[in-house]
Amino acid sequence: MAAYAPPTKATAAIPYAYRFALTTLEPLIALGGIHQALSAPQDYLSIMTRSSVTYDPATQFLYTELAGAWLFLVFLEVLALRQLDDLRVWRWICTGGLLQDALYAWSVAQAVGGWDVWLDVAGWGAMDWLVFCSTAPSLIARLLIVLGVGVGVKQEKWRKA
Repeated sequence: MAAYAPPTKATAAIPYAYRFALTTLEPLIALGGIHQALSAPQDYLSIMTRSSVTYDPATQFLYTELAGAWLFLVFLEVLALRQLDDLRVWRWICTGGLLQDALYAWSVAQAVGGWDVWLDVAGWGAMDWLVFCSTAPSLIARLLIVLGVGVGVKQEKWRKA
């Protein structure tokens, strides 16, 4: 009979700090972003672009769309990750999150004038650091989970009865 290995519990394998970053910290930050995108998009735009772009109310639909994407992220992190205690599921969701992170980083670079400007950390202001510090912990946690760094996986095999 083929060996059966039950799913590895994410709560047992993933360090608390990683889980906290993804199921508590990032959702709270995302809820703040949702509120800002819907109620003060001009402030969001100012933070992201170093005040170099003027808000046009005709583009509000883009901020609503962005808020919807963030709301889906909140749903995944607050509900799905907390309910699905399976390391494989966490890794798949984290992989999707890294794809989103890649495009988010690209958008941040675009917002300030390109990668060369964004990578010049010496030129960062308070808002640049705020954007970075509000996204880095969850990005790092996702990357570490996907790579298996700090993730304890036992190699026990269970046989199906």
